[in-house]
Amino acid sequence: MQLSKFSDYALRIVMHLASSPDQLLSTRQLAEIHGAKFNHLSKVSGWLVANDYAHSLRGRGGGLRLARPPSEISLGHLLRQLEDDKPLVECLGADGGQCRLSPACGLSTALQTAQEAFFTALDPITLESVTQLSPGMGNLLSALNAEALTLK
Repeated sequence: MQLSKFSDYALRIVMHLASSPDQLLSTRQLAEIHGAKFNHLSKVSGWLVANDYAHSLRGRGGGLRLARPPSEISLGHLLRQLEDDKPLVECLGADGGQCRLSPACGLSTALQTAQEAFFTALDPITLESVTQLSPGMGNLLSALNAEALTLK
């Protein structure tokens, strides 16, 4: 299963926010850190705010921060919200797609089971655990965040 770029950036953003709970990071700073287009990250940031993963403060000195503790953010739940409407193959889509094998295909059930197993495996993994699993991850995120703060 390949995550969408949107989901990839959502994960990166919440990881940065988890690593700097006392700092606000702007979407522009995050875009600079990741070499991403500001407009694309604005959409991702907007989704995170709309879905209660982040809070946004507008204006000078504003930015993003997590809406809840990293220990309460399940990666499985987050990715399920981001990716669940994106089927692995077209026959798993809402309209059933155009596959002529759909009426008798056993593959779609197996793929749907596999996709759910992917999310289920990530359900117990929290944002806190992935930002603290690797000793170097916290240091790297902190360094990138400190670099971003010089961009304000």
